[in-house]
Amino acid sequence: MKKLYLTIFLFSIWQLTFAQTVDDALLLSRYNYNTTARASSMGGAFGAVGGDFSSLSINPAGIALYRNSEFTLTPSFEINKANGKDESRFLVNNIGCVISFMPRIAKENEWLGINFGFGINHIANFYRKSFLFNPKSQSSRLDAWTNYANGNKPADLYPFEEKLAYDNYLINPKSDSISYVTVLDGRDLMDQEQEKREKGYINEFVLSIGANYSHKLYIGATIGIQDVYYKASTSYSEFALKDNISSLNNFTFKEYRRITGFGANLKLGVIYKATQNLRLGLSIHTPTYYHLNNTMETFLRSNFDQNIPHGFPKDGKADHAFLSEFIEYVDSDFRNPARAILSGAYVFGKRAIVSFDYEYIDYSTSKNKKGETELDDGKQVFVSKRDFSGVNKSIKKTYQNTANLRIGGEFRVTPQFSIRGGYTHIGDPFKGDYDEDYKIYSGGFGYHIKNFFVDASYQHTDYSENLTFYQNSDVVKLKNKRQQYKITFGLKF
Repeated sequence: MKKLYLTIFLFSIWQLTFAQTVDDALLLSRYNYNTTARASSMGGAFGAVGGDFSSLSINPAGIALYRNSEFTLTPSFEINKANGKDESRFLVNNIGCVISFMPRIAKENEWLGINFGFGINHIANFYRKSFLFNPKSQSSRLDAWTNYANGNKPADLYPFEEKLAYDNYLINPKSDSISYVTVLDGRDLMDQEQEKREKGYINEFVLSIGANYSHKLYIGATIGIQDVYYKASTSYSEFALKDNISSLNNFTFKEYRRITGFGANLKLGVIYKATQNLRLGLSIHTPTYYHLNNTMETFLRSNFDQNIPHGFPKDGKADHAFLSEFIEYVDSDFRNPARAILSGAYVFGKRAIVSFDYEYIDYSTSKNKKGETELDDGKQVFVSKRDFSGVNKSIKKTYQNTANLRIGGEFRVTPQFSIRGGYTHIGDPFKGDYDEDYKIYSGGFGYHIKNFFVDASYQHTDYSENLTFYQNSDVVKLKNKRQQYKITFGLKF
């Protein structure tokens, strides 16, 4: 019997968890390519500039503009604030090497050599603490759990949420044993809060090759191998108001999730020098094809007031706490969107550069493919194929195509010292009324002497997210502020 209800549950589980998986699609599709301090200070607009290790992940044709071999290392410090919660972290944003085989004396109308590059770019950072508060809510997460539970016997309830709510006397069966009501009276109001701590990154190992034709046409290709690590601990609580009718004081639901995996993609690019000063660039990125491992475990506790009879548990206990019976492991394949980047740069002799990148992405093309779910209760493992058809339909309904714009400039004050500035506009990936585009402002400087150089940058980002705690809950705004400081050390040889 136990195996039977688990099989039924596994075939229908996507209906219960699709929202979270839809969020994962965006999590694994947003990248920050400006991994060196020079690129960061110029807003990441390096698709037609080249000659910087960041360009290997933006437009690999940029590697063909190197005239010397080079090694770079970029340590960084980042501060994230989300509704007042701070999370700071030291990171290594980039470490890489380019080997140049360009001749000292260039000939006309022929290929002038070849360059190779390899290293790691840190293209996504998930470190964040956040806090959300929604006072006097007229709805409760118990309402959502009740809706999901209806039509199922207690033994068949979803073990990571509804079953825990049932065991904690937060939802209770009616006489037919397949319909449920919450412990709350319909007039009760609840304060809701959520604390979440996220950790993780996407690192991209790049292996690039580029060639230069007569200092006029530059082509390149990059194979990107991505390492994904994401971990989230979420604590959601509801607290009863003093004038509530029911005996429930509070309950806390905790969820632990981890995503690990690897992905691969191919980037192709070209830069054309239309005039001595004007460069035009185009790069195409294939989707990144991931193989992912997703782990989930949940916990729920409840507390009741013994002095209030309405809704007090039948077992006579005020406190209850249950850990989910199973740990869920999901192995799946995921494909994020392809992207195209159109770039331009104008070079004012040896004194200044102005550049832009226009990046097009259609987030609705993200797709979960084949997968397998394992449930482990410590004694036995239950395995089932995972159906992602519902998730993929939700991705198409949730996301849209959009564009990111990056603009940057550099002015050489002296032959050794340069100042830089940049602006980035990240387009809104969501359909509907929510407007979640945002802007990034950046600046920095660089100094080089002989074969050594050092660049420094600062980036500032303010953006808001519209979030819901559960299906049909109130919308709560999360205000984010991010500050990044980077220093790149480089050696030419």
